[in-house]
Amino acid sequence: MTITATGTGAYRSAKPNQFVSSRAQFDDLQRQLATKKKSDTFAGLGMDRSRSLDLNNKLSTLEGYLTGIQRSEVNLKLASTAVENFAKMTRETVSDTRTGSYLPSSTGRSAPQVLAEEKFKQTLDLLNTNVNGRYLFSGRTADVEPVANYSLIMNGDGANRAGLKQLISERRQADLGANGLGRLTTGGAGTSATIAKEAGDPPYGFDLTGASTNSAALTVNYTAGPPADIAVNVVGTPLPGETLTIKLELPDGTKEEITLTARAEGTDGSAHGSFVIGADNNATATNLRATIDAALKREASTTLSASSAQVAAKDFFNGSPSNPPLRVPGPPFDTASTAPAPGTDANTVIWYRGDDAAGPARATSSTQADQSQIVATGARANEEAFRTGLAQFAVLAAETFPASDPNSEARYEAMTERSRNALGFPPGVQNPSEIIVEFGTAQTALAQAKERHTATKNYLTTTLDGIENVTTEEVAVQILALQNQLQASYQTTSILSKLSLTNYL
Repeated sequence: MTITATGTGAYRSAKPNQFVSSRAQFDDLQRQLATKKKSDTFAGLGMDRSRSLDLNNKLSTLEGYLTGIQRSEVNLKLASTAVENFAKMTRETVSDTRTGSYLPSSTGRSAPQVLAEEKFKQTLDLLNTNVNGRYLFSGRTADVEPVANYSLIMNGDGANRAGLKQLISERRQADLGANGLGRLTTGGAGTSATIAKEAGDPPYGFDLTGASTNSAALTVNYTAGPPADIAVNVVGTPLPGETLTIKLELPDGTKEEITLTARAEGTDGSAHGSFVIGADNNATATNLRATIDAALKREASTTLSASSAQVAAKDFFNGSPSNPPLRVPGPPFDTASTAPAPGTDANTVIWYRGDDAAGPARATSSTQADQSQIVATGARANEEAFRTGLAQFAVLAAETFPASDPNSEARYEAMTERSRNALGFPPGVQNPSEIIVEFGTAQTALAQAKERHTATKNYLTTTLDGIENVTTEEVAVQILALQNQLQASYQTTSILSKLSLTNYL
């Protein structure tokens, strides 16, 4: 009789491969418990792998948008703050330079001028704002510091390149002329007095635009030219209080009138503002010629001088690497007869070194906020609003008004009046508030895109979690069930492995 080893058969029937498979399943569940992920690979997700790949791709795109938006938000915030500070300083300067703010000083500079110098330096620093290696006001050349330093701008390099002060001096010499009459000549004889633009009609100094009188004793003839001239003839005896008015246009486009008043001999009146009625027509004409000379010289040293500095500052700050500032040909400058021409990088300081290509400043940098939404966020330090403000801060800082000069107060008032008007950013001139609004619009667009992407990201993340992730509780239950199964299998196997015929009997 054959006796079968029942215990051995039962042990073999336990299929050891099942233990290996269960152990592998147990290890995978432990991994899931630790990583909270269903699988280490997309293939392990089965039918859900394509959905997982698609969702991960969309999330990656959203992360790219959000990263770009976050970086641009920081840049826009800092740029907006810089422009707001600049706008505030321009308003303060308008207030500082109000009419009657001139006070003589030993340095020849008033308190508003000193303040303007500090504002100029602060503005240069603001326009050189750098964030993570990027200059915010350099346009496309974000790695180039856009603005030169204060000393170089004002004084040049001391060797070859001229700064703003030198350009103001050259332009003023050209505008005042060798005789100090603003490129006009005066003359006449007998009963006549004449005023004329210098021969060749140079593009500097005063332009004669007309003349008039309310006196029957004077006849006035104006010829537009070029060159323009005015001829006055004394045909009788003017009455005290009657006037002769000479109309002028200055280099910056402003217009002035010189009014000369007839007065009786021995009465009060200034040498440049009134002429003495003489004993006869010849004497009156002689007095009128002297008064015209004095009046033109005073007007040249005050309003023309202020106008000249404005033009020089404007030309300087209109300069760029591709278009250097205009300069008066010379020396000599006081007899210059041809129009200003561009300097060169070798002989003139170029205050702005950033991008100056054609096109809007805002378009020099952009942020991809969405698939079809590009937000313009660029800026350039040579935008019109900045050039206007810098020119006024600089000209205020550069000029001096010695207490010993009787014309200092009038020249100061002429200069500050022009600065106030310019810093008021009249219609047609870019205002700092326009830049602030454009930055604000860009910030709003980015904030809306950020909010939209964040909401979408949260939804997709939740959906992806449902595909790729597991819950701790679910895995724990599976592990416990598998542990129980393995323990029961091990116990059964252990019992069966000890079963023999002797034990069985």
